[in-house]
Amino acid sequence: MEQDIRDLFKQDESKKELPQDHREEFLEKLNRLKRKKESKINFNYLYKIAAVILLFVSVGYFAINRSGSNPKIVEETNLETQIKEVEKKYLASIDEEWQNFLTITDDEKLVKRYEKKLEELNIDYQEMSTEFKKDTKNILVIEALVENLQTRLQLLKDIQEHINLLNQKTEQHETISI
Repeated sequence: MEQDIRDLFKQDESKKELPQDHREEFLEKLNRLKRKKESKINFNYLYKIAAVILLFVSVGYFAINRSGSNPKIVEETNLETQIKEVEKKYLASIDEEWQNFLTITDDEKLVKRYEKKLEELNIDYQEMSTEFKKDTKNILVIEALVENLQTRLQLLKDIQEHINLLNQKTEQHETISI
């Protein structure tokens, strides 16, 4: 019963033709699988989790070391440095996403519109930052600062995703028309 599978296919007279839209269906399924794999790691959620953990650690540290006047000064300094580190990471991610956005899009109106939105969020952030410097113990201000950074980052990611979808649709239309 040992036979070469190639010989079996040569003997088989019922050759089947692939459907005309087989290639498009295959590419579509491949793209869906690729999108699923890409979406497994969502860095936005990782940033949120890291920010929440950082907030809990800093609040816990602050609550434990409440006794004495010198430890309070150290706590405020540690809290401020931790918040500056989170701010630095978010701002780096925002800048990276903005540069990616600028390379993806050619629409100047779209760039101006999102530049204006980001500038408004930046002005709000500066006001909250000033309020934080006045009262470094206010957790609500810290959460508002982190939320502002998350909003800016998510805004950029959403618009990039939208542009990528539009580019894919344009490429599909070009491929179909050819």
